[in-house]
Amino acid sequence: MHRPDKGGQEHLVPARTRSLILSAVFVAAVCNGMLASGINRTLVDMPAWQHVGAPAWAAFSQWADLRNGMILYPLEGIGGAVLSIVAAILFYYNRRAMTRSEAVPLYAAALLALGGMLVTTQAAPIMLGTSHLSDPVRLQQALNGFYFWGGVRAVFQFLAFCANLWSLVAVSRQAAIWQGAVD
Repeated sequence: MHRPDKGGQEHLVPARTRSLILSAVFVAAVCNGMLASGINRTLVDMPAWQHVGAPAWAAFSQWADLRNGMILYPLEGIGGAVLSIVAAILFYYNRRAMTRSEAVPLYAAALLALGGMLVTTQAAPIMLGTSHLSDPVRLQQALNGFYFWGGVRAVFQFLAFCANLWSLVAVSRQAAIWQGAVD
């Protein structure tokens, strides 16, 4: 897509730049989509853990979240946020040659992913602290805190995923329009 500059010159977005943005947004969408399953965790799993009890939740978390999850969850969370931010930065530096319809979802995805990371700074210490707890009352407090912050985080992650999908559509649509204008 080309847009005239104020000086009458036209700027074209290099195909490589648009491809980099699309690639970053696609991988971010995959990462954030995996994190968006946190909605399932918030609406289905956590109420069940409240019923089963905090000691059972803590034991499960020791084997799931604090084992394999210690590798997968940071890769998803940090990877999705970084790639959403990279896509927004690439857009920003090429904004004169791109459309506003691409800006909103790209910037929203980056901000929402950052919001999810910020909320993780509240949820993660609660989860990490369960390895040192055995008192059922303290475990219940940990479960309640993690349930709350996990729910807030799930909203950010789900919305970041939606914004990533919206970005894919917006950037792809503009790429198709641009390609048609060049041909």
